[in-house]
Amino acid sequence: MAELTPRENGPLIAKEVPILKNAEGADITPDKPAFGLCRCGLSKNKPFCDGSHKAAGFSSDNGDAKIRNTPIEYTGVVDGKSVTISYTPVLCGHIAACQRLHKSVFDPAKRPWIQPENGSLEGILSVIAACPSGALRVSVEGEPLHHIDGDESAVEVVQHGPYVVRNIALGAPFNGAGASEQEYILCRCGHSKNKPFCDGSHHDHKWRDDA
Repeated sequence: MAELTPRENGPLIAKEVPILKNAEGADITPDKPAFGLCRCGLSKNKPFCDGSHKAAGFSSDNGDAKIRNTPIEYTGVVDGKSVTISYTPVLCGHIAACQRLHKSVFDPAKRPWIQPENGSLEGILSVIAACPSGALRVSVEGEPLHHIDGDESAVEVVQHGPYVVRNIALGAPFNGAGASEQEYILCRCGHSKNKPFCDGSHHDHKWRDDA
């Protein structure tokens, strides 16, 4: 069974991962059943671990870090239906798929930054399906809040960002209100306060793959 396991103060151990994609979408899966993926942000052979975490003294302990783990709900009438979008800040990796796909609804320059009534139901559902982090859930006409997960099983590297994981088991507890266990993102930069998950810290620290 494909699985990712965070090693304490070390890399992610990937076992039987069917496909690993680089930021350009190319298959870079090693020809071996298990390999290490960097999560300290310092490897010279990213995304693979080269042992840099040891010299750097990387710690996977989040300590008593405060995280924004309370879901925020935004409700509006969309195409004649009541639509609620739930957003959990700590799960967001600032990959901005929502803005690219439906900025009339998802616009950080506005307050509130999510305004369902400004868009279409089709557009909103496409955003929920495209959200790689599980930070967004949707409810239409009072149904339970839910994610829209796909069928692909893969790990994808986001340039200057996290690992996007789809339908691969994680050997660690899930931490994040409303998190999806099918599609989630894992920290690569080493700065997250919610490790092994990405919390968008790479964006705040202006971390880059060539670091």
